[in-house]
Amino acid sequence: MAMARARSYVERLSVHLGRFSAILVGSFARGDFNIWSDIDVLIVSEALPQDPLERSSFLYSVTADGIEPKGYTPAEFREMLAKGNPLAVGAREEGVVLAGEDVWRELVQEGA
Repeated sequence: MAMARARSYVERLSVHLGRFSAILVGSFARGDFNIWSDIDVLIVSEALPQDPLERSSFLYSVTADGIEPKGYTPAEFREMLAKGNPLAVGAREEGVVLAGEDVWRELVQEGA
């Protein structure tokens, strides 16, 4: 059910973002979720608004209850990887690709 909700969210995003990557992260990706867990979805796209408030507003405007989107540009994500950010490293090591596998491979290979 969570995977279907995450995929549905990603489909709604695809109308707006063009080339992007979407990764299921956190407890649902690791398989240690519980009834209180959010469905964390990492979005990486050049098409995201640059302003953090606009970006958040956009990502939440197409979401459903229980989806917790986190959006970054490719440059931001690469920098996070380079600095060992736990979210970025966790996404690379445990994330489940929902969309944009080619984009994702490029990002994690460049950030390795």
